[in-house]
Order: sequence, then structure tokens, then C-alpha cells
Amino acid sequence: MTFRKIIVAVIVVFLSLIGLSTKAYPESAQEPEADFTAPDRADYTDLGWTEAFAAANDKLSREYAFTDWKRIDWSTLFARYLPLIRHAETLHDEKAYYSYLHEYLFSIPDGHISLTAGDPSIPLSISRELIGGGYGLALAETDDHRVVVAAVLPGGPASRFGILAGAEIARWGDVPAVEAIGRIDIGRVPYRALTSDVSPNVESSIATTEHYRLEQARLLVRAPVNTHIEIVFRNPGSAEFRRIGLTAEEDGGKTFSLLNFAVRPDFTGKVDFRILPEGYGYLRLRAFADLDDMSAYPEKIYRRIREAVSTFVAADVPGVIIDLRGNYGGFDQLAADLCGFFTSSKTFFESPVMYDKRDGTFLSLGDLYITPQEPCFSGPVAVLINPGTKSSGEGPPAFFAKRPSSCVIGFHGTNGSFGLAGGEIVMPGGYTIAYPYGRSVDQDGQIRLDSRDGVGGVLPTRRIPKTVPTILAYAAHEDVELGYAVDFLNGATVSAR
Repeated sequence: MTFRKIIVAVIVVFLSLIGLSTKAYPESAQEPEADFTAPDRADYTDLGWTEAFAAANDKLSREYAFTDWKRIDWSTLFARYLPLIRHAETLHDEKAYYSYLHEYLFSIPDGHISLTAGDPSIPLSISRELIGGGYGLALAETDDHRVVVAAVLPGGPASRFGILAGAEIARWGDVPAVEAIGRIDIGRVPYRALTSDVSPNVESSIATTEHYRLEQARLLVRAPVNTHIEIVFRNPGSAEFRRIGLTAEEDGGKTFSLLNFAVRPDFTGKVDFRILPEGYGYLRLRAFADLDDMSAYPEKIYRRIREAVSTFVAADVPGVIIDLRGNYGGFDQLAADLCGFFTSSKTFFESPVMYDKRDGTFLSLGDLYITPQEPCFSGPVAVLINPGTKSSGEGPPAFFAKRPSSCVIGFHGTNGSFGLAGGEIVMPGGYTIAYPYGRSVDQDGQIRLDSRDGVGGVLPTRRIPKTVPTILAYAAHEDVELGYAVDFLNGATVSAR
């Protein structure tokens, strides 16, 4: 089977099953220079928990694309978690079994590493036990390292004690609030089961330190129901700090919806475009895959992109905003073709390097280029990103970060997970491990965008400051990022005159 057909088959299964981003080459893409044999899908459902874990660790140690890059010590991980898995199996404790799998996988900082539960009742039960209660507020950190209340849940514990949005939290329990955030262990909690995320039964690891920190802040305000915490806070306009006690209450996970800097859109291939009142073109891309037909190149999305750019060119707009916040990824060729509408020069996009089952090595499959498309928009471009911008969705921001008269805008960088996904291991209990067995490299053979030591992805070339006003505005559902994009284009337009 050719490389393209393998990845097309993979994206059909993965995107429809778990809603995670993958990177893929469509049938219309250029032919890779080399063929390879993809690793087999592993099914260990007939094995015991311990035996299946040993087999999964062995498979990942051979096929995972970033072992050296991320310095993953599979032997150490195996030695740490094998006794825990064995103990869970001895006790027939499926909650413990799932929890250890979750911790194990979250030890690998890669957004393409995930654990999917066929039956979400187990992770949901764990989540309710560990963080089923909320204190009725959401926290954020400012650029000057203060912890502030971004939003308050009406009628919740924080609201009843008079805590207001914009309040500064000095201490959380017996430690400074900044320190308390850093103590949260994300790997211990399958928290997406309590959120309104697209796939609440899918837990994905976190690739970058700044994204991890955001999720720690979301989890700090949650605890088992009836947990008591003392905090020290100061409301806006007040000169004095107060000490109060809050008790976590069952709230159905509502605090998660108060603030999310990595928010993702509905899982759809829908493309929106319009001309804003300020006169700029606006193009919104949620994914680089057509969810109605994921077996081939997303021609419908490509045509909508071309229609959008044609509309912008015909209207002679002075600038364009491309909204890739939370983009799920999909087909790399389409991501490259999007860039092609904004350049007149053929440009290198990536070289895929894939694990080859035939000899157990990683094989380079040639180069993918950005080819100029028609029509071409040559004016200023602002690209919106967030930590939910993932996989193929990270390719265009990397291009526009280097394009003249362009700017990448966001509070934070992209996900930092640009590998080529497709690996699948089915574990006892119906839990599926997903992992990337391909990596993207540049023309010098260096890995592109995937995180290392907590740093990766595409950073904003114009980072939105996290101040109390911007945090409160964002939490109040004001489109702060779009406003900054308009401001950038206003400045770029003035400079061009």
C-alpha cells in the first residue's frame, strides 16, 4: 500500500472515531519519492492488562517518531508503571488501570498521543471523584505573574463570598497562588470527561509548557466535592486582602466553560469567509479535512478557500485575517495549498519521515512544497492561533510567520504537535492508544515545530498581552484576538501608504 493510501485510510478512522487532528497526504498530492510499509494496528484486547502494557510499551519504543527528539526513556517509563499496572490487574481495579495508562501516556509531551475510552464511564467516574467539585471561579495568570479571577460562576461558592471578576488571588491554601498552579499534575486527572470538549472520551497529552500551565490553572479551581480551601484575595478597587474559606460543590464541570485559552471550534470542515466592517477579508478554517468525505483531498474546502481569496481580491481588500484558532489539522497538502494563495514563489513546506515496518527504520519520503495558487493575495495577512491549533493547522502559521507584511497573533502559541499520526494500539477494556509514527523535518533534516523540553509550535509574532483588562474581556467572550488582528492590519495599511 502506498504512503498516501495508508494515511488516507488512517485519517478516515481517526477523525471519524475520536476527532483528533492527524496529518495526511491526499490522492491529489505529489507522489512521494519513496514507498514504505506502515506499522500494523495492534489489538491486545485478548491479553491481560500487564502483558498488554508490556507489548504496548515495546511497540511505542520502536515506532514512536520522537523518542530521541523528546528524549523519551521507555525503559524508565516501563519500570515505573509496570508494577502499578500489575497491581491494578491483581485487584481487578479498572479505574486504577485506566488511571495508570493515562499517567503513562501523559508522560510523553505530544498532542498526538491520546487515550480513547470506548466506554467513557470509567474516565468520567474518575474525573467526578477527583475534580467533581468546583469553587465557582476561573483563574488566569497575567504577564506580570499575578493570579487573577477571570470569571465567576453565578450563584457558586466564590460568588456567594463576594469574589468579583478581576480579583487578585494571593494565596491558595497554604502556598502562593502561582506556586499552587504549578503543583497540579495534569496526568492524574482525565478532566476532559467533565468538559464540553468535542470528544470528552479522548484524553490527549500536552506538548508545551505554556499549554500545560493553562490547563493547570483550569484544574486548580476544582477538587473533590466538599473539599475546603482557604484563599487570600483582593477585589478590584480594594486596598486590602481578605482570607475566606471556599467549599467545592458539584457543578457539572461548569468552571471549565468560564475560561479556555485553547478553545476549539465545533468539529466540522465548514469554511466561513466575509468582509469585515473594517474592510478586511476574514477566512475561518476549522480543519483541513472534509468530514463529509475524508477519503480524498478536500476539494470542497479548497474551492471555498479559492472562492474566499477571489472575493477578497475582487473587492481589493487591504488585508486578510486567517482564523486558525483551534484548527484540528487534516491534510498537509491542503494546508500547503492555503499558503499558495498568498505567495508567488514555490516554497518548501516539509519532508515527512515515517517508520517503515519492513526494516524498523525511519524513512524519508521526499518533499512537499507550497505551490503558488490563483488568485494570489499579496497584501498584509494576520493569522489567529491558540494552543488548540494543532498538527496540519500549525503549518500555515509557520509559513506566515516568515512572510513579509504578515503577523501571527494570539495569547499563546500553537499546540506543538506537528507529527504524522496514524499509530493505533487497542488495549484490554477497549482503550485505544494513538501515537505518531512519522515526523516532519526541514530541508536540513531538523524536526519542525514538534515540542522539545516544553517548547514548540509556532509562537505569535505579535503576542497579545495578558493583562487584567484583556483577560476579563476574553472571559466575557469579547473577540480580543480578532481586535488585535484588525489593529495590526490598520497599522500595516497605514505603513503601506
